Amino acid sequence: MRTKSNKELETILKEKNNYTEEAIQAVTWELEDRNIIEKTVDISKEITVEDQITDTSIAKKTLENNESPFKELEVPFLYSKKAILGFTIFFSTIFGAVLLMQNLKEMNKPKARIEVLVFGILYILFSAVLSTYLPQMMFIPLLFNIIGYAVLTEYYWNKNLGKDFAYQKKPIWQPLATSILIVLLLVILLYFTTTFG
Repeated sequence: MRTKSNKELETILKEKNNYTEEAIQAVTWELEDRNIIEKTVDISKEITVEDQITDTSIAKKTLENNESPFKELEVPFLYSKKAILGFTIFFSTIFGAVLLMQNLKEMNKPKARIEVLVFGILYILFSAVLSTYLPQMMFIPLLFNIIGYAVLTEYYWNKNLGKDFAYQKKPIWQPLATSILIVLLLVILLYFTTTFG
């Protein structure tokens, strides 16, 4: 934060919804050190020597790589739980799994991404096999999708991102267009195989 101008720091404070609490606190401390804002005493948060060394080494490494020092402090753009719900209900559990995998990619969690992918594939196979033994009713696939959504969010999201994780909502237009295109291609393929097959 010391490398930033007063104006840049004030801009971060104005746009505080885009940054984590830690970033806002660091900006506040820097502005207090510059006597731009009045100092506030916060006894609950004491910084140890180890924390200062770690913070300094992270900042130095970030500056050496020409990366933004705020990158790790910014609130990430992720697909919301509601977006995952919509894709899971209207398309399939695998579509919701793909959105969650994109979130995990954004948060740099490759192992969790693989777990979600494996779950999505196995769950689709399991529900397809099980639905052959169940009566053909409209609500059965919907029930499978709701259960799939619950596992994706209540287990994988909460385990890997946290239940109350702060993020900004990422627009869904691109995955929505891709999903509609995939479904249309599958419908056309099914039509041609039944008509000419």
